[in-house]
Amino acid sequence: MILYHFTTSPFSRRVRLTLALKELKVELRDARADAQHAADVARLSPLRTVPVLVDGERVIPDSNAICQYLDRKVPAPPLWAAGLAGAEGFELAALADGAINILSDLGMRYAPLHGDAHFPQVRDALVGRVQRALDRLAERVTKNGPQSGPLCGDAWSAADIALYTAVAWLEGLPQRAATFAPARAVVDLGWRLPPELSAWADQHRQRPDVLALG
Repeated sequence: MILYHFTTSPFSRRVRLTLALKELKVELRDARADAQHAADVARLSPLRTVPVLVDGERVIPDSNAICQYLDRKVPAPPLWAAGLAGAEGFELAALADGAINILSDLGMRYAPLHGDAHFPQVRDALVGRVQRALDRLAERVTKNGPQSGPLCGDAWSAADIALYTAVAWLEGLPQRAATFAPARAVVDLGWRLPPELSAWADQHRQRPDVLALG
């Protein structure tokens, strides 16, 4: 298998952690560091975004689609907790996805619109959604204390992976902002990362699969 990715992308990191959970080997191709890999992404994916997984004749774009594919390719250990715990996991992952997607769009994809007179109104409304999502996630992780173990069920799962990679991305933006203008644009939108989320992430930072992300 081949994974086209960006090293700092939360969605790429999510796929890499899923591959680690399933103990699957993959060739990593950084589409930001290599122009040919970027051209391959544009050719392979109609979305022209990373990650993109190539498994033989199959080409799967989008991190959620890739993770669902991997969960069916290798069912054990399961990516999602069973029963209603798994349903809660879907909700938590959706909140994390919503926050990341809005910030990415506002700060990066819609950067040419930042000078428009209407942009502040749109920005404030959407950043409000981001903050409500982050605050709801913070409420969830403090429900049973920051050292309460997996979010859903009794094992590390897609819910933990989605939230951890989102928090790591948000935490890394201020440092990247010094040399990467799109990161600065995201930081300047005015959102706040609740400290409860960083405290929750602390318990997972030394996992071997997390350390392997670099």
